[in-house]
Amino acid sequence: MKCYRLDPAHGLAGLTLDERHVPEPGPGQVLVRIRANSLGFRDLMVLDGNYPLPISPGVVPGCEGAGEVVAVGDGVNRVRPGDRVAATVFPRWLDGPFIRDNAAQLGTMIDGVLTEYAGVR
Repeated sequence: MKCYRLDPAHGLAGLTLDERHVPEPGPGQVLVRIRANSLGFRDLMVLDGNYPLPISPGVVPGCEGAGEVVAVGDGVNRVRPGDRVAATVFPRWLDGPFIRDNAAQLGTMIDGVLTEYAGVR
């Protein structure tokens, strides 16, 4: 599958096209075929190196995307293959007070949605 990788603080020139295997969903994860995504203001801050939170080198950028569930990992019961879903910036935070354990963000700390297939929680 094709995906983009990010070299922070280099603007759009920091995006490189990469080829890798389609991920397998692990426990609590789903595999989504991304049908639509975009780069918003937050993503442009990341690309320019102006984002205040940590960025993992080589991360797949993008926190805004939608697609179709194609596979689910063990323990997943909220969605099933064929469901249409949208990504959220904080995929580990479903509700309630925000805690540090839920701080991982798509496109900065964990791989985002500028890809053909994304494994997300």
